[in-house]
Amino acid sequence: MKTKNLTPRQAGDIMGVSPATVLNWIKLGRLSATKSNGRYYIDETSFNSFSGDLAGSGLLQSRRNKSLHNSNYVPNVYIDPKSVNLKTVKALIEHLSGKGFDLYSVLTLYSNALLNKALTNKTVVKELSLEANKALDSELLDLFPLKYIKGEDTLGLLYLSLRRLSDKKKSGSYYTPFFAVDTLVGSIDIAGRSVFDPACGTGNFLLRLPDDHPLSAVYGSDIDEIAVRLTRINLAMKYGVKDLDTLDIIKKNIVVRDFIFSDNAPSCDILLGNPPWGYGYSSDESGRLKELYLSAQTSGKPESFSLFIEKALKVVSKSGSISFVLPETLLDADFHEDIRTVILGKSHVQNIHYLNEIFEKVQCPCIILTLSRTSSKKISTHDIDVYKYQKKRASLFLVDSYSVPSDRIGKQSFHILANNEEYEVLKKIRSAQHFTLKDKADFALGIVTGSNKAFLTDTEKTGYEGILKGKDIHKYYADEPGSYISFTPDKFQQVAPVKYYRAKEKLIYKFIANEPVFAYDNKCTLTLNSANIVIPKVPDYSALYIMAILNSPVMSFYYRHTYKSVKVLRSAIEDLPIACCDHETETKISELAREIVLDTAQNSAKVKLLNSRILELYGISANELENT
Repeated sequence: MKTKNLTPRQAGDIMGVSPATVLNWIKLGRLSATKSNGRYYIDETSFNSFSGDLAGSGLLQSRRNKSLHNSNYVPNVYIDPKSVNLKTVKALIEHLSGKGFDLYSVLTLYSNALLNKALTNKTVVKELSLEANKALDSELLDLFPLKYIKGEDTLGLLYLSLRRLSDKKKSGSYYTPFFAVDTLVGSIDIAGRSVFDPACGTGNFLLRLPDDHPLSAVYGSDIDEIAVRLTRINLAMKYGVKDLDTLDIIKKNIVVRDFIFSDNAPSCDILLGNPPWGYGYSSDESGRLKELYLSAQTSGKPESFSLFIEKALKVVSKSGSISFVLPETLLDADFHEDIRTVILGKSHVQNIHYLNEIFEKVQCPCIILTLSRTSSKKISTHDIDVYKYQKKRASLFLVDSYSVPSDRIGKQSFHILANNEEYEVLKKIRSAQHFTLKDKADFALGIVTGSNKAFLTDTEKTGYEGILKGKDIHKYYADEPGSYISFTPDKFQQVAPVKYYRAKEKLIYKFIANEPVFAYDNKCTLTLNSANIVIPKVPDYSALYIMAILNSPVMSFYYRHTYKSVKVLRSAIEDLPIACCDHETETKISELAREIVLDTAQNSAKVKLLNSRILELYGISANELENT
């Protein structure tokens, strides 16, 4: 049998890391590869051995990589945490762990039991009942009984809990908390309109529709046959189906279908749900998708949620709308510009709900994006409604809302983080004469060791030196390093050219932050990748001056109302408007910044004076920042 070779990108997709990380493993000799025509090829047998060793080492788990991590997990907020069924499912999963249970047989046992509790027509129950692969002791039902609760996706909770996290990662499927489902359903006008969830899973969105919504107007599809059967069971129980004619409506409307590749999706008034994110399409499928979808034209594998949006806009009725739970990155990431272009050409953005992080064990801020289909090519003049939420326990609380003109968005970004008053301040900041760091600075990432536990120590040793972490970085200054490392670049997973760490003067910024936080360094200090590096190269403007501007309340306001990311990205830093000034002003600000850097107690009067001078450069007052 011929041995298969993998490219760095293919290997990275399997392991859930970037191609750059795989190339770095090759460079360090950790992963064997051959080079042909300028490209690396990795022997699959060698790769399997390496990935197995890495999975056992725990390194990937520490990087939140779940593709090699197999464990049972019960999502705490898929249903209401107050539900008696949550504790029961947790106890059941704990009981089954390590016993080699058959997933389908467990689902069969419980789904059939709930059917018999909820429905009276035995013929309907028989039609819906699953057939187990092997008989299970019904004693499980006595030990861990589940209660039927109308509108609750109990079976979906059980199914999700039985599946391994790695399976969910590969399929692009993540549970949607019930409160996010309710927020979406409650935000759109459903009365008298047909509703279709094209990736319905076990039907959690459809179950949360108003009780009086007609069953004949409820549609759903999914590629997962088990999930579709559970959706049918869920809807039959919700609507109390008593006859086969009504059951036939469910069977006709809820089907196994690949929404992306099929041509027979229903044209409904509303498409809603949580489409899969990051589904792993094969190379052949990716090729077909590039022929079918405009949003699949970007380099790399097509993004599944983009395809769902584009397809939804094709099949929704002419006056219809779509409303999906999506990752917030859709709004401004460069590699989602294609789908934003599609959206602008075929729909109006009605509203954006900022939900922040709603998924447990997944660090990904989310939104609800609602679009109305349009065939008009005229420039839209409608308003977009924006809602911002804060998550507390198992609830979402609305903290702000406003409407803005639709010309506030474009293909580069859909973010609307400022209301109309705040936007006027942003325009004022941007209108000041300024420069940016685009092509005027060197950027470098801090060191990625591959295992901080193995390389770092919290005590000084011979041959070791201090290294700064993100938590050590503050505006203007850095704490004394609390960790030490032997600088051996060839042993690290990823390292920037040494000249950047050893620069005589550089700025170090906190990578995880909601505003710019820059410290000054002239001691050639090393940094980890939570503390990255900028070396400005702007004639007539010192690094100290640039640091002062970046740390100012003006720039904090500008950043928080322009970008929304837990990470401070290079692209954002390069776009920040740094005010121009005369030589005398530049010198005064630079010297004041130097004094603040040297002040061990961080003199607040000097910081206040510095910030007031920067406000003058932009022609705005402190009140304008505070009162908007």
